[in-house]
Amino acid sequence: MAVAVDRAAESEAAAPLVSVVIPAYNAAAHLGECLDSVLAQAGDAALEVVVVDDGSTDATAEVAGSRPGVRLIRLAGNEGPSRARNAGMAAARGDLVAFLDADDLWPAGSLAARIDALNRHPQAELAFGDCRQFDASGPRDHTLFEAGHLGAPAWGDGGIVPDAYARLLADNFVTTGSVLVRRPVLAAVGGFAEDLRLVEDLDLWLRVARRHPVAWCPQVCLLRRRHGGNLSRDARAMSLAYLEVLRRQTPSPDLDAPGLARELTALAAKEHLHLADLALASGRPAEALHWAAQSLRSRPSARALTRVARALVARWSARASEPRRPQ
Repeated sequence: MAVAVDRAAESEAAAPLVSVVIPAYNAAAHLGECLDSVLAQAGDAALEVVVVDDGSTDATAEVAGSRPGVRLIRLAGNEGPSRARNAGMAAARGDLVAFLDADDLWPAGSLAARIDALNRHPQAELAFGDCRQFDASGPRDHTLFEAGHLGAPAWGDGGIVPDAYARLLADNFVTTGSVLVRRPVLAAVGGFAEDLRLVEDLDLWLRVARRHPVAWCPQVCLLRRRHGGNLSRDARAMSLAYLEVLRRQTPSPDLDAPGLARELTALAAKEHLHLADLALASGRPAEALHWAAQSLRSRPSARALTRVARALVARWSARASEPRRPQ
């Protein structure tokens, strides 16, 4: 309780310094608009903007340097978003840290909404908001919360996500660009896993949520740009990375070990079926059979058995259609 009182008093005494970390790789086309959306939040908080140029070969560094007050860190080569964000975090001086991808935007009031969420819930170490995606044709009709029935319908009106760790295991509803997190907890949990290039954000949120409450706010805090260069468009690679994140979760005395083990097995089995479906849709029946069999072995179900049968039929059909070799 003393910690909560101290933090509440600190928030009233002075506006916190927020370090905004923006990893950027060949992002010249969108970085200027991204930075302008961040700098427009300056009336709501003291800002430190850190752009980490992750080995770009275009004018990314020049665009970053054209905005007053933006700090630029240049990495020697393209080392991936986790390494870039960690480099930005290491250089950050703020009480709070926010992340934004170089092709995304913050709408007006984004930062203020998340600061308010942490002020209202001083026991929380991380706060996040809603996300609306957009592309060249305009914004999507529904936000992430609306499409997934998240927010108050899922978590209630208390402002804290109940059982955030368990819920995040099954559904990564936290978008990186909508996050605001207290800097000490990032150091305590070890930052982003640099050997992960996909789903690295979920890996970090799980490590935070396993030990600390997570707050949310209903405002749209991120405008996420969708285009052909988005890493998350490779469904198979995303699925494999998610399985790796699940593999890294281990029971401990503070969690229900048997319950967590069962949940991890169920989630992995479900993801194996997803990989089987992707393989079938791509005409790879042998791979589909591999994933379906994995699911059936770990968690027998009618769905898994059906996928095994479909994969076997597809494999037989593919072999039957192959031209026969001359005798």
